[in-house]
Amino acid sequence: MKNLLIITCLLFGLTSHAQWIAKTSCSKKAAIIANEALESRMNVEPLIALGQAKAALTLDPDCGCAKIIIAGLASANKDWGSRKEKLNAALAVYPNSPMFNYFSVGDDVNASIAFAEKFPDYASPALNSITYGYGRGEDVAADYAKAMESGQKSIALHDGPNIYDTMAEIEFELGNYQNALDNQLKAVDFAQGGGSPYLVGAQKYWHYKNKEEIVSTLIEMQNKLQVSITQGDQETALSLMDADNPMYTGDSNLEGFYKFEAAKMTDGDNVKWNALELYDFHSQFSPDMSTAVLSFYAKGGYSVDGGEEVAYRTRASSVWTRTNEGWKVIHGNWAPQRGMTGIPVAD
Repeated sequence: MKNLLIITCLLFGLTSHAQWIAKTSCSKKAAIIANEALESRMNVEPLIALGQAKAALTLDPDCGCAKIIIAGLASANKDWGSRKEKLNAALAVYPNSPMFNYFSVGDDVNASIAFAEKFPDYASPALNSITYGYGRGEDVAADYAKAMESGQKSIALHDGPNIYDTMAEIEFELGNYQNALDNQLKAVDFAQGGGSPYLVGAQKYWHYKNKEEIVSTLIEMQNKLQVSITQGDQETALSLMDADNPMYTGDSNLEGFYKFEAAKMTDGDNVKWNALELYDFHSQFSPDMSTAVLSFYAKGGYSVDGGEEVAYRTRASSVWTRTNEGWKVIHGNWAPQRGMTGIPVAD
């Protein structure tokens, strides 16, 4: 049935911007929406395209073009996907169709360049691929200026979120974090109220741009955590932890790992800390900047039940995760430095 529906989509001329479809089985209003759906599909915005195509079918359940677009959103898996077979059949019938020519381009950047030259009014999605190509040196020599130029040309033809996301990726990969963030926020701005899929990228780029500040904040929070634990300040300690993802830790007395419980902080009331300093911090982050690992050393002194002071020297690490309420600690690991002493064994 879907193969037959391809015949209903013929391509022609221009109105306010390039019309991918013209003579159709759709009503006038449904055809307008179907064209917008195809524009979104071509610019790698499949979820928007699917919604628009379904909207066209709401207006006209017999709109063949909308059905074809939905079919074109199906899998291109070489083992079980049916998209390639259907599009090749359509291209044989309509060799000058921008739509079917573009669908046959694939991932080859040079094929995208050829398409953009042959169909300049429909080149926006191809220019998106060309932006990646020049930005990453895929199929063509890397050229930052040409990458950004291609991106701007794509925007001039179709001002949608995906090209800004593409330009942000290229800027990020080149270490231009501010430019990456600026572009990603433009992508987010298109549909922030609906839970933009581009928001994750914006958060990532913001954290890369502000990495030094984030490291300083995490070190400050680690110090705050240790002070609150040694002083029995349950409220402060809990404020640095995620209630839905409790902290597991291993102490420098080398007993087993356990789930930290603030209510048991008073179990060490017989230990009096005279000094405690955390130093020589090293930080690492997951690629999406959602998880941080701090490695550091600690030194100080404490006494037990009023006895002699014990010299304390340990090495430690902690894991912090980024939540909607900020950074929260979820893991800690402490061990005495070689030949030195950690905290006393619990009674």
